[in-house]
Amino acid sequence: MSGDGVWSRSRQRLAHLVLGTTLGVYLYSPLGSVAAFELAVQVLVFPALALSGLLLWKGHRVRRWLGR
Repeated sequence: MSGDGVWSRSRQRLAHLVLGTTLGVYLYSPLGSVAAFELAVQVLVFPALALSGLLLWKGHRVRRWLGR
């Protein structure tokens, strides 16, 4: 594995943690009642969190499939 792959996975993991923290802030803080923050979480954060989780889980297969 090249060094770029390791950095890519590290960046994916960091993004997943940041997105998860944002979702936690939305759920457990008074900011969840702010309409703009709620919309951002529903439209951007949650789908990106799901996608980053899938890529962390099955990203090696996706990269192999795209490499063909």
